[in-house]
Amino acid sequence: MKGQSKTLRVILLLGDIFVLYVALFLALALRNKNLPSQVNGFFYSFFILYVLWILIIFVLDLYDLHFFRKPKDFFFNLIIFSFLAFFAGVTYFYFRPVFSITPKTILLLNIISFDVIFIVWRCLFGFILGVGGIKEKVVIVGFHEKITEILPQLKAMYDISAFFCPPHTTGEKKCMAYFPELKTISEISDLKKIVADKKITSIIFALDFYSNENLVKEIFASLPLTLNYIGVEELYESVAKKVSLEHLNEIWFLEKISKPEGIFNQGVKRIFDIILSLIGLLVFVIFLPFVALAIKIDGNGSVFYKQKRVGKNGKEFILYKFRTMKEAPNQDSKVWREKSEGNITKVGAVLRKLHLDELPQAYNILRSDISFVGPRAEWQELAKVFEKEIPFYKQRYLVKPGLLGWAQINFPASKSVNEAKEKFEYDLYYIKNRSLLLDLEIILKAVKLFIL
Repeated sequence: MKGQSKTLRVILLLGDIFVLYVALFLALALRNKNLPSQVNGFFYSFFILYVLWILIIFVLDLYDLHFFRKPKDFFFNLIIFSFLAFFAGVTYFYFRPVFSITPKTILLLNIISFDVIFIVWRCLFGFILGVGGIKEKVVIVGFHEKITEILPQLKAMYDISAFFCPPHTTGEKKCMAYFPELKTISEISDLKKIVADKKITSIIFALDFYSNENLVKEIFASLPLTLNYIGVEELYESVAKKVSLEHLNEIWFLEKISKPEGIFNQGVKRIFDIILSLIGLLVFVIFLPFVALAIKIDGNGSVFYKQKRVGKNGKEFILYKFRTMKEAPNQDSKVWREKSEGNITKVGAVLRKLHLDELPQAYNILRSDISFVGPRAEWQELAKVFEKEIPFYKQRYLVKPGLLGWAQINFPASKSVNEAKEKFEYDLYYIKNRSLLLDLEIILKAVKLFIL
């Protein structure tokens, strides 16, 4: 969040920059004992490459202050970083051959040295963070069901000092059930005293501001404005990485969503889509004879499966995939289809597991029906159901759908309207925060899921 956590992330960043150059010096020393004297020349030449490496570290969530709580994810992300860093370095030095030495060797040694020192540095940072108890001290005001959903992350992020349940507000019993160790107070004077005595830095409002206007005015008059005041919706989005549908209205969309897409971002994303679609079509052509033969041997029916989907601005288009299900006269008559129905063919199961059934969508990307990253394009019939049952669902069509999506990597395929609502919350998070950086994060996380 704000305040202390930002300072800690800056410390992490500065430490990473220092580690990068220490690793470079070690790489030069290991490559040639005379090379460390040339470190000044390498300092400037590696600067641009290191900026890119820092960007990759950021996208891989390695600036999450609680990275040490998930060592498996930490080491996996570090492996992903190593491969991307080496690829980026080879590409960089291919277009900028400025050294007489072999850059691949220096790069490899640099990355290995960096990985080792980086692990030591992050473990040291994590130890200090854990032992020192460096957390923002907060007081929770009121109660909200969304708090319980993110409770584990909340306790990991904050030192919760007290629960303030003013008179005439609900939630005291619920809060005591979830936070039995907390001190519960109900008087504004007690809140003011705890803020001063325990040096509280943040106040979490787990209630609706507008329905508690008098309480908000009382807090405004009693507490300093230098505190960090956090609304439950803002906190929920930051932690859960999705937008709660509970209190959304037209004003929220006007304030948070209504913004023109930047021409630069659109252009870069389209270039990126064209390059990847051409690569995908090349892979498609290579696999087509083998996949087509396997589908035909496994059973009668067409090689390709075509379905009408809804794209940007509600425009319909035909999506192409390799057929993975048994062909039937009315195969699209059921709105919800379970895997347990036995409709997936043997070859189809393999294609789905390897994600090869998605290859024909490279054609859709090239045609600009979909992008490489974006909310998954929904089947026309399901879209009609969701538009009726899920509030503001049509706002999903503000952006171009994609092959990979934020909801897709965070939530399994929906089998009910309620599950579709939750997926839509992830889609809203993407639409609100969409950027080239978020697209890159989605791609890297999709690669991670595919490998695992």
